[in-house]
Amino acid sequence: MPGGRRPDPELDEAIRAAMAELLFERGLDMTFDDVAARAAVGRTTVFRRFPTKRELLVEAFSQVSLKRFHLPDTGSVRDDLCELLTVIMREFGRPELRRLLRQGLGEACRDSDVTGLFRDVMNRRLELISSLVDRGVERGTFPPGTDARLIADLISGVISIRVADGSPLPTAEEIPALVDGLLYGFAAS
Repeated sequence: MPGGRRPDPELDEAIRAAMAELLFERGLDMTFDDVAARAAVGRTTVFRRFPTKRELLVEAFSQVSLKRFHLPDTGSVRDDLCELLTVIMREFGRPELRRLLRQGLGEACRDSDVTGLFRDVMNRRLELISSLVDRGVERGTFPPGTDARLIADLISGVISIRVADGSPLPTAEEIPALVDGLLYGFAAS
């Protein structure tokens, strides 16, 4: 067969599940060997899917956070943002994810490799927000040229600051005020 063996979805799922578990248990210190042992696969099976530790960690972070988020389409950009942020705040409010984020933030400030890892994870987050901004531009909520990265950074900033200082994340009741702040700051006049 050209290009080698077909990927095995069961192996992929076992590897992803192992990565997520180990990320919560060991944080950034997890290794390829740890993942292979937990998934009951060979080390090269993990390497074939994730050739570098950075790629492994980015995928692991995505598994426990970003891949849990789906962009709703309620017909209203405001309502879409409220729904999305409610899920995001609930997920990042989980104690194990807060601990992991706190470790990642601290390491990113000290280690340029972790800074790059953090940037890669944030770029994946940007894809989700960019889709929402594009929809908002189409519907006239945002003016053309609205900076999706700035909106994503503002949302991430709220999460990062509150995780770093131990404050609770915005509640479902507070989300509409946060969204209104974003919209009035970026809305088309």
